[in-house]
Amino acid sequence: MLLFPSIADYRSINVMEFKYFKNPDKFAFLTSEPEACSVCGKLEVCFDAGGYSGINSIDCICFECLASGKLIDLDIEPNMIFDDGSEASKTITYKTPALPTWQETAWPTIKGRQPTFECIASKQDFLNKQDFLDCFIEDNQTREEVEWIWDTLPDKKLSSYEDASDISVYLFSLDNKKYWVWDAN
Repeated sequence: MLLFPSIADYRSINVMEFKYFKNPDKFAFLTSEPEACSVCGKLEVCFDAGGYSGINSIDCICFECLASGKLIDLDIEPNMIFDDGSEASKTITYKTPALPTWQETAWPTIKGRQPTFECIASKQDFLNKQDFLDCFIEDNQTREEVEWIWDTLPDKKLSSYEDASDISVYLFSLDNKKYWVWDAN
C-alpha cells in the first residue's frame, strides 16, 4: 500500500508560482521525499532549507509557508540581494526559493530592478555565443573574462538543477531580456 504519491506527482500537485522564480519544481532544492514542514508541520515535498542563512535554522519549508513570508519572523533568508527597501527585495530575500547555486551567489539587480530566475542555462537558451556574451551581467568580471564559459555549457536544455555540471549559468529575465551570472563547484 502506497502512503504517498510518487515524488513527481507530489511536485506537480504542490507547485506554486513565485514571481521571481520560474519552475521551482525543477530548479529549486527540494526534499527527496515528503517531510514535515519545519514551520507548519504539513507533510509534503518541501524546499530544502539546509543552506538558508539567518539567525535561526530549519530543515525544510513548504511552498505555502515560504510564499507567505513565514521566514521573515524567523529571520531566515533563502536569498541574498541588495536590500533597497523595496517589496521586490523583501520578496526575493524571504519569500522566494533559494537560487540553486554551489556557493552563496547574490541575486542580481539590474538598473535598480530585480529580474526573474528562469533556469540553469544551456546553449539552447541563447541564439549563439554572441547572444550569450551580450546577456552577461558585468560586475567584477568582463565579458572577455567569461567567454570560455560558453564552451562549458551543455548543448541540450536542462530539465532540472540535477542536470547541471560543475559550472552553472543562472539565467534571469527582465522586460523580455536575458541576463546571467555564473557559479562553479
